[in-house]
Amino acid sequence: MAGTANPNRIELIFRHDAFHRLVQRITDSDELSWYGIEARGLLGDIDPSQLPILIKICEQNREFHIVSFCKNFRLLNRLVFDAAFYYLARGSKNPYLVFNPDADPLTPLLEEDVFGKLGCEPHEIYRRRKR
Repeated sequence: MAGTANPNRIELIFRHDAFHRLVQRITDSDELSWYGIEARGLLGDIDPSQLPILIKICEQNREFHIVSFCKNFRLLNRLVFDAAFYYLARGSKNPYLVFNPDADPLTPLLEEDVFGKLGCEPHEIYRRRKR
């Protein structure tokens, strides 16, 4: 786990598996349809048009909360009104829990787009050893 702090926000950034274990997103389409929600994908993605239904469900059932998938690919364990889509969750409601794929320590260091940004080939990148 890592943390970031700045004057505007404090966030705890978890690895993908740790975030999902704590937050416990509901991905089962049958369970979501039971609550009147229609997921648009296999992972329980909920369209922003269904946000009023989600808010109502969370107000009526205190065990649930909303997770927001923002346009910068971060998952925030809180409601953000301009998110790309949402999830219903039943785990930790800590609003500072965030999954940021750019900060995940298990994300591969070298990705194809990195080479394009650096303007070099993979064999031209070396790591220096500390002496």
